[in-house]
Amino acid sequence: MFQNLLEILFFKFFFYFIKILPLSFALAIAKILALLNFYFLKIRKEIVIKQLKIAFPEKSKNEIKQIAKNTFINFSKNAIEFCKFSSKKLSKKEKYVTISGFENIDSALSKGKGLILVMGHFGNWEFASQIIGLKTKKLYAVAQTQRNPFFNKFVNKIRTQNKIHLIPKKHAFRGIVKALRQNNIVGMLGDQNAGKRGIFVNFFGRPASTYSGIAKTALKLGCPIVFATCLRKSNGKMQAQIGKPIFLKQTKNLDLDVKKYTQELTSLLENEIRKFPSQWFWLHRRWKTKNDEKNH
Repeated sequence: MFQNLLEILFFKFFFYFIKILPLSFALAIAKILALLNFYFLKIRKEIVIKQLKIAFPEKSKNEIKQIAKNTFINFSKNAIEFCKFSSKKLSKKEKYVTISGFENIDSALSKGKGLILVMGHFGNWEFASQIIGLKTKKLYAVAQTQRNPFFNKFVNKIRTQNKIHLIPKKHAFRGIVKALRQNNIVGMLGDQNAGKRGIFVNFFGRPASTYSGIAKTALKLGCPIVFATCLRKSNGKMQAQIGKPIFLKQTKNLDLDVKKYTQELTSLLENEIRKFPSQWFWLHRRWKTKNDEKNH
């Protein structure tokens, strides 16, 4: 408990310190912290480089190293921007982002069945969630439980202030279904290793255990899926792109349908990652679970 208290006190000090800094200076700190992590967190660095080699066998050693370094920088900037932007009003946030395709959310919701918003750990997904939450006031997400309960409470308070309605993880499925049936938006990421409960689809040419819940929920409830990204641009601002609604068609074989659409969603994300490889969260061990007979 004492350790948890010290951690949250340090985090709050850092959070409010970053808030008062000019953005350019705060992002410079982000880059310094990222490079320190890159050179001194050997295990994480090795995970990133190993996975990049799997995904991009055609790239040189120097290219892989540069993408890995930029991956650390992007994630560090995300963390700093969370501190800087989380308490800002929508009008302030919108100065830092260009949004394309927002009408696709309205189009999907016009069907009256809710929609599942899929982003992945790509670009600045947290910032995009805050923008969509504030603009629609209809965004729901499953609350992930952090190890530190004080940190958990602090972060969840920030999310609710940005009109992101949190669904308790313990009752996730029930909460997701309820939100969709009330014609709301449910945000899901679904691009991390799903363990032995996942289904295997190809990700950069290698089988990856993937959560099937997005496709399964959309098929059973008949709700559309919208794929969105929020990418960092060279000028320091962001570009959010919200895709057209995807309507899933169910056949007599639900398992095959789920696998088909899970693969399609994974491929959509992969295509974007190939364009901007350093903006995906390579620090996560995506291929951790092996595709052996126990997983079929």
